[in-house]
Amino acid sequence: MIIGPQAFFMNKQLRINKGFFTAILSAFSDLDASINEQIELRVKESQLLPLLYFTCIILLLSQLIEVTSQVQEAPYLSVITAVIVSYLFFLPIFMYLLGFILHFILRIFGASSSSFQTRLALFWSLSVSTLIILVVSIIKIFIGGTIELVIVVLSEIIIVYIFSRIVSFVSKFKDRNLFTFVITSFYFIPIILINFSSGT
Repeated sequence: MIIGPQAFFMNKQLRINKGFFTAILSAFSDLDASINEQIELRVKESQLLPLLYFTCIILLLSQLIEVTSQVQEAPYLSVITAVIVSYLFFLPIFMYLLGFILHFILRIFGASSSSFQTRLALFWSLSVSTLIILVVSIIKIFIGGTIELVIVVLSEIIIVYIFSRIVSFVSKFKDRNLFTFVITSFYFIPIILINFSSGT
């Protein structure tokens, strides 16, 4: 029988493994509680890697769905190989770099979270959001035009909201609604500029 600190960490790891998918699904009903639970469960850098690779794998699946539905010609295999390499090798590195950059930016605006907590918030928000991305990728196979555009925009707004709420919780911002508004505005600015430039 294992007792002491080793038993504590084994029990915590068991809770992480057993409740991972359940935690992701329940996160949609209470984002604050979900990230708070992750903060309690994940205290080491190695515990962030499953979140990171889960995100990369789901994003890879969603991208493969789109590639399969669009690429029907000879370089199909080379395209698939390039996508797999990009999402399983380069994307994790990019995510880590993004985590450090995000932490630096948030600190400028008064965030009190540690670099580890910022990465946890980023990876957890992405893990939750990837399910939306995967579902939308499947839906896009069967629809097109304006309906597809509306669904994509709505899904991206939800993803932005999830990211802003989880990150603002970890950062302990006093006005989280303002942070959500600012992040959402950054999302809408390129869309407005693109539509304005195309209309002129």
